[in-house]
Amino acid sequence: METALIGYVARCIPPTLRCLPLPTVTEVCSVAADIVYLPDSLQLKNWYHQQRHNALKHFDSEESAWTVLQDDFHIRLDRDDSLDPPWRAEIVRPSVERFDLFAHKLLLSLFVNEKQEKLSLPELRVTPIPDDYQRLGYDAVGWNEYSPFRCSPLLCNGEAVHQCVNRYCLFDEIEPAIELARRFSGSTWKPLFPNHGHCNPGPYCVVEVWRKAKPFPEPARCGPVFQWPPSLLHSLVEHALGHGNVFERIS
Repeated sequence: METALIGYVARCIPPTLRCLPLPTVTEVCSVAADIVYLPDSLQLKNWYHQQRHNALKHFDSEESAWTVLQDDFHIRLDRDDSLDPPWRAEIVRPSVERFDLFAHKLLLSLFVNEKQEKLSLPELRVTPIPDDYQRLGYDAVGWNEYSPFRCSPLLCNGEAVHQCVNRYCLFDEIEPAIELARRFSGSTWKPLFPNHGHCNPGPYCVVEVWRKAKPFPEPARCGPVFQWPPSLLHSLVEHALGHGNVFERIS
């Protein structure tokens, strides 16, 4: 089955999650978009502004993926009654040693209403996967042309508990990932429990997940340090204020 390399990304991977009571899973390497919002991990709203990504919101080389990580930051908000408004914003850089480098290949099929369609991708100029990457497995995930991924049934709906997954919370073979993508793309599937999971019917795809072996030397910087304009920093602080509790520390 034909797959295409769509790029690289640096991710901070949790060893386990409370929503997945699986002792055999030691690392959750799902490609679900929401897992990126774990503490001390890349914030999509930040690194998109650096304009280093390709048409599928990945990076054309591991060097560019690592550069974006180095130039990323978190906004930490603390209450300070001596200020008006009563908060203080602090910029915190991520701990790069906690990150892995991943490469994603995409099955050139889209699953819509339980039917398989051909998936056409934009032109990409991604460097081939180096020899020190290991294939971890396959994931089924919602397709989103501008993200490009949404939720993964294995993670977001807890399907991993009812499927045969490996230690990375992925399928070893592509066929069960295809079947899961096909099933969730239709409108007839129902969660095992009411209000359980975030996946919605719609287009789904299958992703082949690769990871660079550790330890690895930090890849060279692909360009100059990104200079954050004051207006952009201000808008990101406003975003944090609108989506978090201003009076509790955000880590």
